[in-house]
Amino acid sequence: MGAARVVGAEIGRGQSVKVVNQHLCSVHLVAAAEALALGASLGLDRAEVLDLVAGGAAGSWMLSDRAPRMLQGEDAPVLSSIGIFVKDSGLVADAAASAGAEVPVLVAARERLLRAADAGLERRDDSSVIETYPSAAH
Repeated sequence: MGAARVVGAEIGRGQSVKVVNQHLCSVHLVAAAEALALGASLGLDRAEVLDLVAGGAAGSWMLSDRAPRMLQGEDAPVLSSIGIFVKDSGLVADAAASAGAEVPVLVAARERLLRAADAGLERRDDSSVIETYPSAAH
């Protein structure tokens, strides 16, 4: 997350903030992949779509950071793996279950990350989650 932050005197609050952060990262990563795949399904050039949406209301840090690697395909350097996101999204799901929190969007993102791992992409860059969409090759 980049910097030391004080989140309260109770032990574990920092870990809880990290869970929230990883929830958003997981969801944003999969949403970016799905959006680029949707663009390809609509006959759009993924690089052009990224250029047009990244700086607007639909933009996010994960989109700007991961989508360029999504466009690289198998040549993308491994900066964070699918396996890490499978682990972290599992920790988020466990924490949510323990707290009685509903996280259906995380569940959907986790299913996509697990699909990527099952497809043999676990050690590849997390941006390779886009390869789980049939239109990713366009």
